[in-house]
Amino acid sequence: MKLTLISGSQRQNSSSQRVARYLQKLSNEYGFTDTNFLELCNVELPLHDGYTTDISAESHPWQAIAHHLRESDAFIFVSPEWHGMAPPALKNLLLYCSVTELGHKPALLTSVSAGPNGVYPLSELRMTGFKNNHVCFLPDHLIFRQSESLISPDLICNDAVFEGRVHYTLKLLKSYADALKHVREVIREENKKYHYGM
Repeated sequence: MKLTLISGSQRQNSSSQRVARYLQKLSNEYGFTDTNFLELCNVELPLHDGYTTDISAESHPWQAIAHHLRESDAFIFVSPEWHGMAPPALKNLLLYCSVTELGHKPALLTSVSAGPNGVYPLSELRMTGFKNNHVCFLPDHLIFRQSESLISPDLICNDAVFEGRVHYTLKLLKSYADALKHVREVIREENKKYHYGM
């Protein structure tokens, strides 16, 4: 089963990258044997312009990303909290995504905060991140607060109770991935008629 982890930070060597690598390491225990790691700090994706540009050309940078998303069974979005918001690169990626890439597939929302916060990017993404791409955000999410001390550079979690929740949430993600395969099979043809949410 293929999992794509998306580190939404636009900074190199970020806490979001470290958290995503930590989640990638643990995900193997839950049957995600094929993982794709996408760091938005290394992606040159033009700002979405409302489809006035043809993004279907193979030469467009979106096509290489879209291929991996289409092949994935589940996703983990890791968002830093910048001024109480998700970063522009992550929102830009979601503007490109359609039901073809993310439709009726589960996604775990994860936020990263250097302090005690981290809830605002999750609220923002839950409110606006799913409408036209039909991604299914899990009801549970993870917030890596005090991230510098929580996850060490060698990808060790320094809080056993929190790590127990991480394991539970990854198990939940895998269960949703298994269940939603059936959903996609059942609605395959009709799904093509309803590309946009209401």
